[in-house]
Amino acid sequence: MFLNSDSSYEVYIEQPKGFEEGGADNVWKLKKTLYGTMQGAHDWAKNLNRTFEGHGYYRSKTDLQIRSRVIGDELMIMLIWTDDILGALLTIKGEIQAKDELQSSYEIKNLGNA
Repeated sequence: MFLNSDSSYEVYIEQPKGFEEGGADNVWKLKKTLYGTMQGAHDWAKNLNRTFEGHGYYRSKTDLQIRSRVIGDELMIMLIWTDDILGALLTIKGEIQAKDELQSSYEIKNLGNA
């Protein structure tokens, strides 16, 4: 999921062994964020927050990793841990809607029930 975020700063990394281009002393400039970098986690969190806000979710004031919204009779609660999302929904219809919305923004993998 981190690769869905543009890097907000210039970040350079050493070339991985076996993938050196132009000499082993050269470095790569990242175009996208990368898992394992401090900036990557920050940029991914900002990107994900914009996505949830765009779908009408609100952030909890007590735990910033919880998003929720109400549409009609449907309460949707999303819990985020880095790049994992756990949804709590009242109906199957709400579950399908939430997954479709996230899939419209990202390539997701459904791991089934928690």
